[in-house]
Amino acid sequence: AAGVDADMVLIGKKGITYFQRRKFPIRKTFETGQNPDSKQALAISEELLNTFLSGETDAVELLYTKFVSLIASTPSIRTLVPFSASEISQKGDEVFQLTSGNGDFEVERKELDVAEPQEFPNDMIFEQDPLQIVNSILPLYLNGQILRTLQESVASELAARMQSMQSASDNAGSLAKDLSMQYNRARQAAVTQEILEIVSGAQALE
Repeated sequence: AAGVDADMVLIGKKGITYFQRRKFPIRKTFETGQNPDSKQALAISEELLNTFLSGETDAVELLYTKFVSLIASTPSIRTLVPFSASEISQKGDEVFQLTSGNGDFEVERKELDVAEPQEFPNDMIFEQDPLQIVNSILPLYLNGQILRTLQESVASELAARMQSMQSASDNAGSLAKDLSMQYNRARQAAVTQEILEIVSGAQALE
């Protein structure tokens, strides 16, 4: 779109199937299942980083499902590379914890403040060039970010399934209640009709 060529690196069976059928340009595919781990995230991050460092692409955009709560998730997009220091210095973080308070599953969400920037003395000497240090940290950062987004996507899918099952259970309970009321009404009408017939027959014999 907008004159920009793009190749896709797809993760997950449904996404792979969807875009393959529509003949989109696909560079590589990965399948992670319901339990993504750091090894799978490393393979993905290495593919993306190598593509960027070799000059085959100008930027890597990550599209994923952001987990908000058990009843909400949002499609999100973020730029992985070129790396921006503002991704760390100007953004906080979130921690999610699954609990079972009062017998129901709940998610506790805690927001972490942005870390305060640290000042280094002017005479500090780095054993390696700062650029080399950043280049060493970048793969670790990408790996962590990709693993997190994979886990958020899985959590969003599981939450959606739980919500669907809860809705189905509620609908089934409501349907059973309505059927029971209709059955009771039909039975009451039949009993009333029998009583009327008996009374009418008794009156006819008098």
